[in-house]
This record gives sequence, structure tokens and C-alpha cells, in this order.
Amino acid sequence: MRHILIQTAALAAVAFASPVQAAQPVEIRFDARVGNEPARCGQAYANVGTAKAGLRFQDIRFYVSAVKLIDTKGAEVPVTLTPDDQWQSDLVTLLDFEDATGNCNGNAGTNMVVRGTVPDGTYRGLVFDIGVPQMVNHQDPTLAAAPLNVTAMTWPWRIGYKFTGVDMETSGGSGGPNAATGFSIHLGSTNCGEGSPMTAPSAPCANPNRPQYRLAGFDPAKTKVVLDIGALLAATDITVNAPKSASGCMSFPGDADCVAVMDRLGLPFDGKPSAGQKWVSAE
Repeated sequence: MRHILIQTAALAAVAFASPVQAAQPVEIRFDARVGNEPARCGQAYANVGTAKAGLRFQDIRFYVSAVKLIDTKGAEVPVTLTPDDQWQSDLVTLLDFEDATGNCNGNAGTNMVVRGTVPDGTYRGLVFDIGVPQMVNHQDPTLAAAPLNVTAMTWPWRIGYKFTGVDMETSGGSGGPNAATGFSIHLGSTNCGEGSPMTAPSAPCANPNRPQYRLAGFDPAKTKVVLDIGALLAATDITVNAPKSASGCMSFPGDADCVAVMDRLGLPFDGKPSAGQKWVSAE
């Protein structure tokens, strides 16, 4: 009995000496833009890409995951996401900048914030992925929990989700046999193996295509993340479409429309490394 009492007292002393660190709420704000202008439905934009083209959005959505804040010692501290049965699960957030006005095809609700908690502390940087984590990327979206139940953001299960859903109507350009009046940026995993499109792959896709972004000087209380779609398209002619390929860039190898887009996303493409991302910044 005396031995048990001593053990109990020792455990109580350890528990008292090692309190659980308090958590603080955090909101990480995002904004989608075309240059200096907010990227929104119902607005017209000019001088986009190499053709100095016009565009109007039809969709502007992104999946974000693996969010971490960087503390003053340089350590990456994961943000525990707050599930809300609409925009966030414990693994992924859907950022939705379209409101179904103008030419947009989505719905009225919007979300421009990642919400969660981190241990109490001071933070000066941010790390995040654009993408859906591998463990939940290949599933039936009609049975999935929010925010992975948005069928407009999916491909067949074997390929997985669209990490970016950016669709545009375009105008201008020089015309010609490859002229197009629309351009999309659908980032997702590719080369996911052979088999039924309605079954998950047995191994991760050869091209995961989940870009990671690291922003120094990021104070979550004062700073926002800017996703500049104009900068992403700066080296692309959005008024043409490569022959025998889907409209715009769908992430698949061999599509000439993806070369500059993937480079500016910060991703290798067709065996060529990226020179570095050119469209995400802190403000």
C-alpha cells in the first residue's frame, strides 16, 4: 500500500509540474487578386498574361492544408484546424472567393479565412500547402464530409480533388487556329496508376502537385496571404489552348498550357524544376 501511495504522489507531482500549454485562437486571412485588384465574380480584368487579355471569373476556389506558424525561434508549429461542417475539417480548408454573381457558377457563401488554434506564443512566419492531403484525396465526394463534399472541386477518385478551381472566360488575343475563349487552372495530382477511375490508387500519385509556401514576416494578427492570379498567369497566353489538350492547365504532363503556370506555382513539370513560385505573398 505504501508503494502505491508513493507512486500516486510521484505521478501527481509530475502532472503538477508539467501543465498543458494553453492554446490561442488564430485566423489566417487570404485574399485572391489580379494584380492590385481583388479577384471577384462580376468584375472584368484587363492586360492579363502575355496577350494582355481580358478575363472574367467563373470560379475561384482553393483547398489549403498542412498549415503551420513559425515562432520566433524558427520552429514550425502546426495549426489545429477548427472543423465547422462547411469550410473546414481537421485536415483541410476550402477557400471560396466566388459568390455566384456575375458569370460565376458556385454558390453565395464565401470563405477567405483559415481558423484554428496554436499554443500560446509569438509567431512571425507561415507555412501552408495548396492541396488535399493524400490520406483523404481519393474518395467518393458524395459521401465525404465538408469541405470535401464539393463535387465541382473533384476529379474521378483515382486522381482525387482539384486543389485549385480557377475558371475564366477570356477575350482578346490574336485569334488563330488555337484561339480559346476560356482558361482554367485545375491543379491536382497526376500519374496515379492504372485501374478503375472510381477506385483509389494503391500508392501515392507519381506527381502529387501540392505546392508548399513559406512566408517570412507573417504576423497572423496583422498580415494576410495574397494569391495573385494575375502574377500566376503573367507568362501564359490565356487566349489560346494547346492542341489536343483540355482547356487551360489541368496539371497533366505534356500540356503546353501548364509549363509557365506550374513554374509560377513553384512545381516541377515534365521533368523541369521550377524557378520558384511567383504568386503568393504576405501583405
